[in-house]
Amino acid sequence: MVYGVVALTLLCLTVKGYSGKRTSGYVKDATDSVRFSLLRMIFCMLIGGALLLLEGAGKFLKIETGMLGICLLAGISNALFLVCWLSAVRKNSMVSMDVGMTLGSLLPAVFCAALFGEELSPWKMLGFAMIVAATVILAKPGNGQKGRGFGAILLLILAAVGDGMTGVVQQLYRQYYTEAGDFTHGVFYPKSIYHFYTYVFTSAALLAALAVCHLIQKRNSKKTVWRVRDAMPLRVVLHVLVMAVCLFAANYLQTVATNNFGMPSQVLYPVLKGGCLITVNFVAMIFFGEKITRRGVLGSSVALCGIVCINLL
Repeated sequence: MVYGVVALTLLCLTVKGYSGKRTSGYVKDATDSVRFSLLRMIFCMLIGGALLLLEGAGKFLKIETGMLGICLLAGISNALFLVCWLSAVRKNSMVSMDVGMTLGSLLPAVFCAALFGEELSPWKMLGFAMIVAATVILAKPGNGQKGRGFGAILLLILAAVGDGMTGVVQQLYRQYYTEAGDFTHGVFYPKSIYHFYTYVFTSAALLAALAVCHLIQKRNSKKTVWRVRDAMPLRVVLHVLVMAVCLFAANYLQTVATNNFGMPSQVLYPVLKGGCLITVNFVAMIFFGEKITRRGVLGSSVALCGIVCINLL
């Protein structure tokens, strides 16, 4: 059953990546990236609010300080990931992006080993090393793209860190505020509450970032900085809506896999990213004309071998 949840999560992440790549063509600068991400988070917040009401979890809306801090950190991490990913995918191939995200997935595994005592066997360490090696292979020019500058690589790294930290915070929530955790103190919050507040704080962080972007643009130019009809055509809004639904579903299913089925973070996050390496190769080839090069095959194969070491050995 748990692998059915993982498979459904993988499908959501793949569809989200496809729509994200389509949307990235309309991202001209950092302001556009923040604006599109904010719209996505508003959709997620509405979905989260509806789910909260359906579950009858309104009585949990008043949360204690520790839970508030966890949700705030989740919101900031999510905002960093969203903005940097949408900017980075314009300058990197989809395969390179996904291997970068795989590297970020090591953060929850290392964090949980250090803080919660999850075992790191030699095979898992070898698997982590292979994923790092795959990232280095695909970070070099030649994977169906021209050489990239420092900015493109930096955006990819920041997106990976934001994504990894989102997984770290999910584990903090699991350990301290769910019945499945080992460090709970008797106060449990439903998954819908965690996700709702995460998207509220993500939206707040993005709104603040958007205000800063507009101030900078206004200072540097006297022209109108944004027209709705130029920045938000209907097809973009529809892709953003698809991304929001898939993002919400993927994040929610990840908490189901860890909280309800007890899947270790050392397995869940790398397996999801490794699975995306396979699906993204096909999506990139079929829909975006990205050629599968020898470097891409080598990097993906090394990463998948690393996933096998982490998951099965």
